[in-house]
Amino acid sequence: MDIFKNIIYKIEQLNEQTVFQEKQADFHIAFGIDKNFARGMGILIDAIHSHNTEEKIIFHVFTDGIDQSDVDKLKKLTLYQSMIIKIYYIDINVFKNLPTTLAWSYATYYRFIMGKVLYGIVDKVLYIDADILCIGSLTELKNIEMDDNIVLAISEEGQFNVNRLGLQQGKYFNAGALYIDINKWNDAQIAEQAVGLLTANPEKYTYLDQDVLNILLDGKTCFIDRKWNYLYDMRKMNSALPSGVIFIHFIGDKPWQLWSQHHFMVQFYDEYAKKSPWANVPLVEPSHYKEKKRMARSYAKKNMYMKALYWYLKYVKAKIHGGQLHDK
Repeated sequence: MDIFKNIIYKIEQLNEQTVFQEKQADFHIAFGIDKNFARGMGILIDAIHSHNTEEKIIFHVFTDGIDQSDVDKLKKLTLYQSMIIKIYYIDINVFKNLPTTLAWSYATYYRFIMGKVLYGIVDKVLYIDADILCIGSLTELKNIEMDDNIVLAISEEGQFNVNRLGLQQGKYFNAGALYIDINKWNDAQIAEQAVGLLTANPEKYTYLDQDVLNILLDGKTCFIDRKWNYLYDMRKMNSALPSGVIFIHFIGDKPWQLWSQHHFMVQFYDEYAKKSPWANVPLVEPSHYKEKKRMARSYAKKNMYMKALYWYLKYVKAKIHGGQLHDK
């Protein structure tokens, strides 16, 4: 039984007219998002285009729903004649038995189905998380040999996750950017096996889909330079960005969140955001009590102690009231 049969109930191509055919694309790039990450994805698409104007790119957006205002902004990007944007609307019932957290919604599993849906249409697809910013050319990626591997990925530092999962290859990859051989992915039934592992023993996997993909792709991954998925934690206020990076992956706090605005990297991100259709969209304000605590810490690191105290008191109040998503 194909558990992914009919999982896509609607496909919407945003370009009314295109100047190239699907088979002529230089890159196929895919995202898996819910509506909360549409802004980040849109800014990323615009940034990719700005550094790759000579490349013909088709963007495949897998989602359970996007606000119409964001769809309208995405349509503005299709004025660039070198890109096509297609939205695949997902019936999420297949994932209802899989675990989610405050940080990870069902959208974390949408990367599973890309290989199934795009099979027979493309040979390779670049999957990218929406909390990434592109600051360089993708051309070099086309020339990296995959050999018999299913994916290209970057390894995370340290051996903790390698030992925790018993990975024979000795490396653990971050799944935020994966260059996938679609045919090999489907031949190995990666998507079906991933859902099976998570359904059978969800408590085992700390990082959910990333853990099971590491298990299934152990020995089938070619590890490439970290510039293709440079993990950047804005909670480390003075962390400099090395030269040569192509993709900056904002792990933890995001540059469109209000509590991140005291970090110097946000100004760098804003240079891209202000050139995009999302230039005037308000920043996301703290709602959950943990976000209020981050807001307090952000002000404290900048020695703005009165504002830090204000947000710390809001954090305490929210936590006392049970950690609701919003204050009463």
